[in-house]
Parts: sequence; C-alpha cells; structure tokens
Amino acid sequence: KLAEIPDLARIRLSSLEPADVTPRLLDTFCKHRNIMPHLHLSLQSGSDAILKKMCRQYSADEFRQRVESIKSRLDRPAITTDIIVGFPGETDADFEQTVELAREVGFAKMHVFPFSPRKGTAAAKMQPFVNTGLIKDRSRILHELNTELGGRFRGQFVGESAQILLENGNGELCGHSERYFIVHI
Repeated sequence: KLAEIPDLARIRLSSLEPADVTPRLLDTFCKHRNIMPHLHLSLQSGSDAILKKMCRQYSADEFRQRVESIKSRLDRPAITTDIIVGFPGETDADFEQTVELAREVGFAKMHVFPFSPRKGTAAAKMQPFVNTGLIKDRSRILHELNTELGGRFRGQFVGESAQILLENGNGELCGHSERYFIVHI
C-alpha cells in the first residue's frame, strides 16, 4: 500500500531476516518501481554452527537460497549485510565459511562488527572466547573483502545513468543511487 502513494519516489527496506524474503515480497518489488532494489539481510555468520549458537532462525544454505531468489527476480540488486566476527567458539573453519559465503553472494556492502560480550546475554557466558588479536585480523580480512566486493558491485554501473537522491555532502553534490551507493557529482 505504501508503494501506491502518489509521488512517493523511494521506499527502501532494511534489516530484513532471510525468512522475510518471500515470493510475495519479491512480486511487490517487481510491481512497484519506487521500491529500491536494495535489501539489507543480516547474515551474522556463514557457519551453521555459529548461526545455531547465535540462535538464528536460518542456515547458511537458506540464506544463500534467499539471495539466489532475489537475484533471479531483481536487476542487479544491492544486497548488504551485517557480520559479527569472533563470536565465542568461532574457529578458523567457521570464519572461512563466512568469507566464502560473502564472496559467493557478492555483497554490495558489509557492516563488520567485532563480537563484544553484553552483560546478561547468553553469549557473554559462552566459551571459548576468541582472541582479540584474531578478531582484529579477521575484521581486517572482511574489511578488505568489503572494499573488493563493493568496488566490483559499483563497477558494473559505470557508464550508466541513474537517479540520485541528492544530499548535503559537505559542500559537494552527492547522493544515494537506487542501489544505495554514494554517487559524487
């Protein structure tokens, strides 16, 4: 119903769970051009073992299937995500699964967060803790991957025209594209 409001130029959905991406939702995206081809799906980890410890309601394969569904219906959608590095018990293999899934998806942007225990949560009591130095190394790896994947995603639009929502960018003209990356004018 929001997409049918006259002169409402842009609707952007964010912070979706993979289960929120249904055929009906994708039908709505396809039907309404004012819903931007950008979905923020929180991955957290590419390891089923870590996802289970986090009490996430999906597996890495289910996440992968949702992304495939999105890409089959939308033209070059921007898929952004959140990833937590160093969740208690995260092994090298768990981390590698996250890196592999991130590469496979080709995220437009990844928000990488180091695990930090929150008092009163189940995760604060979980063992073993991941070494702080290792968390920093893994975060650096994902930040570098984010730069690579983001550049690759944005690069496919070079030479094309796009509608930009202009914003105040410290005196320069810039704004967000439909797929949520910044364009400097």
